[in-house]
Amino acid sequence: MTLPARLEVSGIEKRFVEDGRTVDVLQDIAIEARAGEFVSVIGPSGCGKSTLFNIIAGLEAADTGTVRVDGAAANGHVEAFAYMPQQDLLFPWRRVLDNTTLGLEIQGVPREEARARAGALFARFGLDGFERAYPHTLSGGMRQRAALLRTVVQERPILLLDEPFGALDALTRMEMQEWLAGMSTEFGWTVLLVTHDVREAVLLSDRVVVLSPRPASVAATIDVPLPRPRRLDDFAAPAFVAVETAVMRALRAGIRSGHA
Repeated sequence: MTLPARLEVSGIEKRFVEDGRTVDVLQDIAIEARAGEFVSVIGPSGCGKSTLFNIIAGLEAADTGTVRVDGAAANGHVEAFAYMPQQDLLFPWRRVLDNTTLGLEIQGVPREEARARAGALFARFGLDGFERAYPHTLSGGMRQRAALLRTVVQERPILLLDEPFGALDALTRMEMQEWLAGMSTEFGWTVLLVTHDVREAVLLSDRVVVLSPRPASVAATIDVPLPRPRRLDDFAAPAFVAVETAVMRALRAGIRSGHA
């Protein structure tokens, strides 16, 4: 598995032209994720979180600002990142194993080598025995684990997860959050997660970056001083509740200032 990398995002700004007028979306965004850290980005709907992710992933250009990985400029360089979008995007006509190898095949890895690399992770991802199944036979949680396996097996330095559990029911979502908490800690991934869920952000993260309404700026950066991995039982712990409250207050303050 590729060693984790340090991500530095600084001075990111983005604006669009809509109906002849300029709309500011992002203003002076700065985020840091040290090697092996899990950082969540949270903010109001429509504030520009997905636009920020597209810029970091190299899918969209910023107007100003830099993205660096281990000190080297990464603006526009998609090879530094493995990006998992909100939907699992599994192809219904491909078996699960062949869905998980898709990213490797696009990179030019021979099919048998790609299958061997992905297949070696099936047990750790709770998919053992489902290599030849089709996606429609899997539960929602299993589909998301397959999508994450497809992301991880590419062995990119940094994982970008854009609300990966947003479409799941509440119980499955909690199970997946706890599973991801354990897996990210075990493998030492460097992860940047976009989420609307404050509790999810606190459960998973070393640090939570709170964005203001559009045009989004960093309203607060809140450390989570609790050992990882965390479990669902930690929700009731006073230290967990204190961080959750701090994130909620920062969100509310940002929303109030945005409507002032």
